[in-house]
Parts: sequence; structure tokens; C-alpha cells
Amino acid sequence: MNIKKYTTIACIVGGMGIAGLSASCTGAFDEINTNPNSVPYEIMLRDNLITGSAIGQLENYCISADANQYQRMFNLAGDIYAGYFGATNTWNNNNNGIQYVMYPEWYNVAFEVGYERIMAAWRVVDLVREEEPQAFALAQILKIFGMHKITDMYGPIPYSQFGTSETATPYDSQEAIYRLFFTELDDAVDALVDFVQLYPGACPLKNYDAIYQGDYVKWIKFTNTLKLRLAMRMAYVDEAAARQYAEEAVNHPAGLLADNADNAFYPVPQRNPLNEIWDAYQDARMGGTIACYLNGFSDPRREVYFSLPSGTTTWNGVRSGTTYSATNLNNYRNRAALPNVGANDPLQWMVAAESHFLRAEGALRGWNMGGAPKDLYEQGVRTSFDQRGVSAGYAAYIANATATPANLSPAIVSADAYTYNPANTITIAWDEADDFERKLERIITQKYLALFPDGQEAWSEFRRTGYPRVIPVRINRSPANTISTAVQIRRLVFPTTEYDKNSVEVQKAVEMIGGADHGGVKLWWDKKN
Repeated sequence: MNIKKYTTIACIVGGMGIAGLSASCTGAFDEINTNPNSVPYEIMLRDNLITGSAIGQLENYCISADANQYQRMFNLAGDIYAGYFGATNTWNNNNNGIQYVMYPEWYNVAFEVGYERIMAAWRVVDLVREEEPQAFALAQILKIFGMHKITDMYGPIPYSQFGTSETATPYDSQEAIYRLFFTELDDAVDALVDFVQLYPGACPLKNYDAIYQGDYVKWIKFTNTLKLRLAMRMAYVDEAAARQYAEEAVNHPAGLLADNADNAFYPVPQRNPLNEIWDAYQDARMGGTIACYLNGFSDPRREVYFSLPSGTTTWNGVRSGTTYSATNLNNYRNRAALPNVGANDPLQWMVAAESHFLRAEGALRGWNMGGAPKDLYEQGVRTSFDQRGVSAGYAAYIANATATPANLSPAIVSADAYTYNPANTITIAWDEADDFERKLERIITQKYLALFPDGQEAWSEFRRTGYPRVIPVRINRSPANTISTAVQIRRLVFPTTEYDKNSVEVQKAVEMIGGADHGGVKLWWDKKN
């Protein structure tokens, strides 16, 4: 047995932190008497206890199940920036990320979770990759699923050299990270395919994998879909590579998440964090942008996604960037539609509808996606309707060629009203006569409605494509107008903790994005406009 390796594992499992990954435990492990009450490492390996516990942590934090972390990582960032939710509180006297004031108590959190939880847990499995290659493959997939969200928030991040230094950790450019993602995903899929062929039906991590109960066939489909998502993210910066990766994903023999039976959901151990945020905290309500689309389209998913507060009859959304006072805060909380997310609902990770919309966009671009844009687009809407239990409304909905998004009602506060100018005229029914841009808008708009409540992914797609037409913030307090109200926020700034503890390397990262660290700086793949 490699004593040094398992000493390091013991340290990581005990701390799960970014700093001191191998420095806090003694190197004389073999000279210490074995604790008779502990489980020997040989047994932990044999029973998958080491890898299983790390896989469990990875799944718990890829989309954090902790309400306070989830709120600051996602609900007060991508969720509101995509217009899915309006955040209803007065944090820092209305000077916070909602009004484009970068607030360290919020923007530090995603980075901390990424390294202290996701990457630390991955490191445990990395150290036993030779003994547990299929578990390492799954850890790679989970790491990429979690960390692609982190790089899509900040841009450059430490990645390829994580865990190699106890003092400073270099950053990789976002381009380098994405290129490495594809290599790692391909290697992971190959390892899982080999395992499935050798041991059909075997699920060695069944007791630890809360998503698919160790079913590697489903994980392969998940990985192909994740690869397709990341490939499409590159469409405006390197279309040739994006097409190559997308076609590889679509044409892989194992396929994609094509059916709702393959959807990835995480059953939270305690309480759904979004439920806690809107119900216990009273901090989230229906967003203004999604309200305009659901209301204008008379979308039957509206009643699935949201519910009406007692005594109200209209589906009011909250405009991002508004400010609250002691007198109007309760008006928002009591009159805006409530997120229809229950305490025991699982967290949505990735659904089949997304794969159809990704293929629809690829086909629109002329890539080999195994179908025509219209058919794939309609399959995406149908799959979403089936997932939400509103299949009966599909036929009329998909044929509707006249409904357009509504303007934002001034029903709560008149200053929040918003009229699309020029008019937002996108419709539902596919029209082959439309030009590329209008067809793309149609695809992304319906994808937006199907992705709910994954605001992080919706925000990334808005930044990449400009769709759907997210209502701009009402009040923009970004320092020195660094964030354009019209263009909207493009990223989070690097954490204050990095400037304190990793200052030389974070300054290099700032140079990678043009020399300025603010929310108006576009990411590597954000090149359409």
C-alpha cells in the first residue's frame, strides 16, 4: 500500500479545503498505531468508502444543496441575471449585486465552494485513480459539471495545477480550461464505456451516487450532453472546434439525454435550497423576464413553475435591479408570483429537453445533429411539456404563430414597468421563412423556458446569444459605469480572498481578461456582439 498517498487522502477527507491539501498531517503515518475503532484504508478501498464519500460530496456541491451557498452562488447571480427570479430583500441598503454593486459576501462564495468542496473532493478520487479508474472517470465528470459553472462565472480560474502547490495556485485561461474539459470528458467516457462492456449491469457506486445510483450507461449519456453544452458555448469563438465536439457528442453510440427518464436530478438530503430561499427567507419571487414570456405565450408551464399568492389573480414578476423600502418590500413579497418549488423537490441538474434544443441550434448552423432544426426544436418543446406534466397543451402551443411576450406589468410598482422597444415579437411556431437570427432566438427562448430553474445556464446562454431578451436592470449602480445597462452584467469579479492569499496569480488572471476586473468584462466565449 502507498502510505504517503493514503496519508494525503486522510488529510483531504478531514479538511476538504483548498489550502494545505497535504501539509496539515504527519508524514509518519506508518509509525502510528492503528486505531482499533477506525476502518483500515484497504477495506475503505475495497468497499468504495473513500471514493464513495468523495462522489457524494461532489454531488452535494456541484449545485450546492446548502441554502445559504445556493442563494449567493446562483439565486443572487445567474437566477436574477437571467430574469428567472426577482430577489426580494434590501441587502446592504440596496447596494448589492442586484443593482450591479459587486458585493464580496456574495461573489466570493462560488469560488470558495468550487475549491473547498468540489475540487477538494475530486482530489480524493484523483489520488486513487489507478485503483478505481471508473470512479475517477465519474469524479472527472462531476468536477467538470461543477467547475464549468465556476469558470462561466469568473473566466480564468485555477484548474490544471490545482493541488500542486501549497502557496500560490496559477490560473488557466478560460480557453485552456475548456480545451482540457473536452479531453477529460472524452477520457472519462472511454473509461466508463470500457467498464460497462466488461461488467454489464454492474453499479459499484450504487450506494453513493444519488443521481443515477451508479448506472454508468446513464452517466455516459449525461457526459455526452454536457460535452454538447460546452461545445455550443464555443460557437462564436471557435466554430470549427465547436462543431467537431458537438458532432462527436451527438454521434456517440451511447447517445444523449434524449428522454425524461434520463433526466439528472439530485435528491437533496435536507430541504431544497430554493424552497428555503423563497419560503423561509422570503427572498425570491417570479422574475420579470420569465413573467413576460410565460404570460405572453399563455404558457401552461407557468402554473407548474409558479403559484399565485393568496388574494391575487395576476402573475406579477419582479424586475431585476429594483430597490426596496420598508413600505414596498411586502408588496413585492405578497403580490409577485411564488416559485412553485417544494421542500422535498430535488435539484434539477440537466434535462433531456436541453439536448434537443442544443441539437436544434447545431442543425441550424449546418452541423450534423441527426435531424432538422424544426423537428429538433419541436421535440425540445414536447419533451419539456412532457417533463412538466402539461402534454395536453402541446399541440395548440407549438402551432401558435401569433402570441408574443408581454410587456412587464406595473402592477406592483409603476417604476418597474418595462415595454420592449423595439417590440419583442418572437413567436412560438416554427417558420421556415425566418432568417437565421430569428430562428436562433426562437430556439433559445424555448430553451430558456425549458431550463427553468437553472438560472446559471440561462444566464450563460443569454450572454452567449443575446437571447431571450432579458429585461435590463432598473437601477444600475456599477462603479464608474463599468457594467452597461443595455449589455448587462457579463461575469463576477475575482474573490477578495484571492487578492489576499493568491495575489500574484490573480493579477495574472486579470491580465488574461484584458487588465480590468469588473462585471462588464466579457468572457472568452462571449464574442457574438
